[in-house]
Amino acid sequence: MVNFRHHHYFLLFQRLALVMLLFSLCRIVFYWVNSDLYPGMTFTRFLRIAGGGLRFDLTAVIYTNLLYIIVALLPFHFIYHKIVQWPLKVLFVVTNSVALAANVADMAYYRFTMRRMTFSFFEEFENDNNLISILLNSIAGYWYLWLLWIGIVAVLWFCYGKNGKKVKGGKVKGEKKNLLPFTFPPFVRYVLRTLIMAAGIGLCVAGARGGFRTSTRPITLSNAGKYITHPNEAAIVLNTPFSIYRTTGRKDFKPLHYFNETELEKIYTPVHTPAPTAPFRTDNVVVFILESFARFQVGALNGVPELGSYTPFLDSLIQHSHAFCNGFANGQKSIDAIPSVLAGIPSLEQPYVLTPYSLNEVKGLGSLLRRKGYYTAFFHGAQNNSMGFSAITNMLGFEHYYGRDEFNNDKEYDGIWGIWDEPFLQFYAQQLNNFPQPFAAAVFTLSSHHPFKVPEKYENHFPKGPIANNECVAYTDYALRRFFETASKMPWFKNTLFVFSADHSSWCEYNTAYQNSMNSMATPIVYYHPGMEQAIMDSSITSQIDIVPTILGYLNYDEPYVAFGRDRSQNTPGFVFNYNGNYQLLYEDYLLLFDGEKTTGFYRWDNRGFNGLGENLQDQLPAQQEKSETLMKALLQQYTNRMIENRLTAR
Repeated sequence: MVNFRHHHYFLLFQRLALVMLLFSLCRIVFYWVNSDLYPGMTFTRFLRIAGGGLRFDLTAVIYTNLLYIIVALLPFHFIYHKIVQWPLKVLFVVTNSVALAANVADMAYYRFTMRRMTFSFFEEFENDNNLISILLNSIAGYWYLWLLWIGIVAVLWFCYGKNGKKVKGGKVKGEKKNLLPFTFPPFVRYVLRTLIMAAGIGLCVAGARGGFRTSTRPITLSNAGKYITHPNEAAIVLNTPFSIYRTTGRKDFKPLHYFNETELEKIYTPVHTPAPTAPFRTDNVVVFILESFARFQVGALNGVPELGSYTPFLDSLIQHSHAFCNGFANGQKSIDAIPSVLAGIPSLEQPYVLTPYSLNEVKGLGSLLRRKGYYTAFFHGAQNNSMGFSAITNMLGFEHYYGRDEFNNDKEYDGIWGIWDEPFLQFYAQQLNNFPQPFAAAVFTLSSHHPFKVPEKYENHFPKGPIANNECVAYTDYALRRFFETASKMPWFKNTLFVFSADHSSWCEYNTAYQNSMNSMATPIVYYHPGMEQAIMDSSITSQIDIVPTILGYLNYDEPYVAFGRDRSQNTPGFVFNYNGNYQLLYEDYLLLFDGEKTTGFYRWDNRGFNGLGENLQDQLPAQQEKSETLMKALLQQYTNRMIENRLTAR
């Protein structure tokens, strides 16, 4: 009979499972020590949070034990020798003891920071020699945590288990009883063990990333948002080793002090205190975030006739909309778009969702409209949890998530990313028709993503042009047409504000008008309401972070909120603030480039920037440059300090 209890691979699994169990134990104790910070926590809610935490524990366990796992999976006999097994045991116990010590220390230290310890903690004390004493003092009043950690180390050591195989004289003993009831030739054994090692490493990669799928990005701190209802609950979902690993090498923000608080508030504040002259209107809100739609592909907005158009439907809708021919993205990646479009939070050097501040308390469009009784939902046709969208949209107040699982028909699966845009937008329309009004819903399309395919039945149906995704953009535009054909027959349609933006732009390879640092981020931004009395082609500048303030302005929203943009329906000076190798500020016909310390360029923004940036006027127009620099510094100070201090809501 086969005895697996002492088999090498079984023991490896058992040891890693033991560490997972200890991580869960630490989570329970973390909550117990800090339970007064979580009033109203129910057992059911804690189980959901703790269940979500297993995903982060798995990643932390894999990172912590990666060297151990690789050595343990080597297909050679010598790894069973005590000369290898003893150091392996020491490696296992020491690395996991250190990782779990960080968990234990954070049980006490969390109260001082209100967030899990990140790599920036070590950078903060890199020039001091008292880091250990700081940690020791932080848990001095928690003597029982010392006992907990000592117990954890003991469990790791004494529950490690002993391998049933022994090497003597170069031969492995116990091979027959510990493997299978039959033996393999040596060469076959090496091949099988090599395949097991390859499979094990593959599983480690998947576990560390959070999945195998192309659309799955490595999980980060912001993914904890999927399992919580309040930002401070993220500390229960996460574990400290994971937080340290995932923030290693990332720059932490440093407080800025260009202005005192009184001066700063006079120059610029992201706190909006609306005072509408009309009552709040409960129109529905439907937002489209269009994958990789560049403004140069939209004929009605691009301003360069020779560029043509790949969006005939959007062009026709613009004739009845408030459209901006100078709209820009605030980031360059898909993950930058969600906080920009749905919360008015730009991404600068780092995507907001990858910063240690992504779990700050935020009131996005969903949160703000839920206060007014709105039903909120977010749609994305990819695999559920793709790119962490379910987590960040939950944090922004979108209570319901609809993805590939809810669509539930893989006949419409594109084979890589998710459901084709045409059927998914039909699903979007039908679901909206089932929602109670008023509702606020957003959809993120995906068919104009690499590798730029269209459904087989539409091959050679749409114009291709010189850019790889032109055909896909045209297909998604057709999907929008079909959506509106369906939606226009539904009772909620006439009482709905439709908003169109893109996640980011694309590089225009064949026309210089869109090849400078600002125009390379140019996207469509369009507001359409079926009852709109007069179409407006607006030449003023705007960006994604203006979308939430503009929607709320249209609805006559009457409560304070935080968003870094401005209501573009008002006659206030607009600005565009983003990052493209430099911080960029487009303001009052000038483009300022700033490296974080000093101005690196100052350009006149002539003819929508279609003539290139032209001459660098740095220091030649002191009054105009100083005005732009003042606003740039105020924007950076407000953004940076509010992130650090967790002040992204109007209190």
